[in-house]
Amino acid sequence: MNMPRLTRSIFADLLIYMLCFGLLMGLVFPLVMPILGVASDSVQNLTFFFASIVAGMMMGLINFFWVNVTVRPHLRLLADRMQGIESVLKHTIKQESWSTACSNRTCFIEESSEDEIGASAQSFNALLRALVKSHDMEVTLKALSNTLSSSLELSEMGEAALRMMVARTNSSAGCLFIEDKGGLALVANLGIKDAHLLAKDPFVLYSVDIGRKDTVSLPEDVEVNALLTSFRPKEMLVIPILYKEQLQGVLVLASADGYSEDDHVLLNLFGQGLGLAMSNAQTHDRLQDLASMDPLTEIYNRRFGLNRLREEFQRAQRGQLPLAVAMIDLDHFKTINDKFGHLMGDRVLIEVSKLVRNALRDEDILVRYGGEELLMVLPGADLKMGVSIADRIRHLIAALELKDDNGNPLPITASIGVSAIPRAFTENELQLIKAADDALYQAKAAGRNRVLSTR
Repeated sequence: MNMPRLTRSIFADLLIYMLCFGLLMGLVFPLVMPILGVASDSVQNLTFFFASIVAGMMMGLINFFWVNVTVRPHLRLLADRMQGIESVLKHTIKQESWSTACSNRTCFIEESSEDEIGASAQSFNALLRALVKSHDMEVTLKALSNTLSSSLELSEMGEAALRMMVARTNSSAGCLFIEDKGGLALVANLGIKDAHLLAKDPFVLYSVDIGRKDTVSLPEDVEVNALLTSFRPKEMLVIPILYKEQLQGVLVLASADGYSEDDHVLLNLFGQGLGLAMSNAQTHDRLQDLASMDPLTEIYNRRFGLNRLREEFQRAQRGQLPLAVAMIDLDHFKTINDKFGHLMGDRVLIEVSKLVRNALRDEDILVRYGGEELLMVLPGADLKMGVSIADRIRHLIAALELKDDNGNPLPITASIGVSAIPRAFTENELQLIKAADDALYQAKAAGRNRVLSTR
């Protein structure tokens, strides 16, 4: 409420100044008239002095009234608008959408003239628009920061970030790639057909080479099949995502109407945060891989493999789906270690693991269960299919050509036990493994180099 008191004080002083000015003019006017040729006796008398003073003060009052009618409403409106902004800020400062509460009627001043008052209104409105824009930008960056820090899973974080960027800018579609072994791998896509093909698009590769944002403006009469969007974009942005000058990925956005200066500012700021987030996500993925992999054979270790088996077992039970597991044990592996040394034993494990991994389907899981034992988890495979896969693996291992240090052939065979649900009576994944392990020992007792299953 400080602004109205300030306004009243100014106009009270203005009234005093106007009356004093009128009084002064009333006193000076009779003294100046003789200079203009008027007879002194006519103007330099008490009556004329009094009339002149009254007239001067009346003119002061008229001037004050005119200023009060023309200027004061604009100043009061300015004060009211400032109070409105203060009220909005007090009630919504903790809310992200406070700027939407400041409507044109509540906060902005009508620019009704081109004089100094109109210029003041324009300056006030421009300041308010800058405040609103700054707040909206802060809210957007905060939301983006929360999105980028919400997950370390690259695909989840990338999809959420892409959706937000499309929503917060004038984008109609977009996709996000991650740098992967010198190439680009698609992480997230929103509204672009065959987005993975953009990884080899000349516009994208050129932007990656120069390491900076590239804008492609497209005339309306140009057909663009290479961009692969489901609409005809007016403008396309290719934004390399960098962190410490190292390429982390590429963001591709397409707009049907084009991008504003504010969009470019936001995208530049967003690119910096996304670069750090993608670097953290990739580091997290590498650490996850290190934590889940057996360092010798580069297949899943026992801890991670059992967790994956538990997930597959629960999924199979929920969906009433088959699931087979197979336990592989290399025959006479202790003899290989004793006769040729542990380095040769390690080499055998590495080669066998690589062979089995390459022979399995993408959805299958291979685990180093312990020592020379490998565990195969085969989602969607029943007992018959599991035995068939295991027997094919057994033949591949037997055909593996390895030689000892002297160049002599080193024969390798394996015994395999298979179990599956729903054939095996199991309540959990550990019982399923035990059933496969029992079948494995039966295969060894029966002479090795064979596949047996639970009945």
